[in-house]
Amino acid sequence: MGGGALALVSATSFYPVIVRLLGLAASLLFAIVAVQIVSGVHIDALSSPLPFFARPVFVATMIGWIWSLLRAK
Repeated sequence: MGGGALALVSATSFYPVIVRLLGLAASLLFAIVAVQIVSGVHIDALSSPLPFFARPVFVATMIGWIWSLLRAK
């Protein structure tokens, strides 16, 4: 569910293309993690490669959102 919400927010044309691509990549990575959890794979915060690599992409997306909002003022 979080991956879908992240994809919807990232799809808006308000944000620069690179920020939208980062958001879509993060949503895809989190959706993969969700499918793995539902299928019974044991995953914790430091499991590699996912979600270990999904979190930095998500943080980069949030920084891009903040930068875009501050730049718009």
